[in-house]
Amino acid sequence: MARAVTGWVASAAMMLAAFVPLRGGAETLADALVSAYRNSNLLDQNRAVLRAADEDVAAAVAALRPVLGWIASSQYSKSQRLGEGTTNSLGLSLQWTVFDFGRGKIGKEAARESVLATREALVGVEQNVLLAAVQAYMDMRSAVENVSINRNSVRVTSETLKAAQDRFDVGEVTRTDVAQAEAQLAASRASLAVAEGQLAAAREAYRATTGHYPGSLA
Repeated sequence: MARAVTGWVASAAMMLAAFVPLRGGAETLADALVSAYRNSNLLDQNRAVLRAADEDVAAAVAALRPVLGWIASSQYSKSQRLGEGTTNSLGLSLQWTVFDFGRGKIGKEAARESVLATREALVGVEQNVLLAAVQAYMDMRSAVENVSINRNSVRVTSETLKAAQDRFDVGEVTRTDVAQAEAQLAASRASLAVAEGQLAAAREAYRATTGHYPGSLA
């Protein structure tokens, strides 16, 4: 019963892949969605729950059907008075619930409703997994850009400090101007350290969502 859900997600991933441009083998958002869908343990757990619910329906239907059973036995005996002998027997039994005050039918309908509810829960889990993949992908892109911006800021402030020191050496600026440039460089380096920490966290979140660390993102 989960085939319809699986087909819907596969179709959505294919449509998304058609609209996301590929760039030199870089990982696209569609790739991230497919990886998250394939490697999600949460989805595996919910699929198992759905299979169990399907089996409950089969058990409820089987309980309303006739049950035919048979028993065969063979017994060997030996005595001084009667001699040797073998006794064989075969028994056949049939059980059929004729009337149970509607309990069996209600049980079957309840099992079917449970399957429908479990299927809807699986759809919700799939949507959450795909949404988490989108969030992880965008967070990773944002973290990479943030690190690039902060690295450029460190480079610019380093050049600014160097220029301030050169101007201080020739007496064009005061020591305060140099100290201010040094403070700006220290702040830029601190921001870079924070951005690199956020990038590391984004990488771990990406791995937790898709099952692998990101490479080059499209």
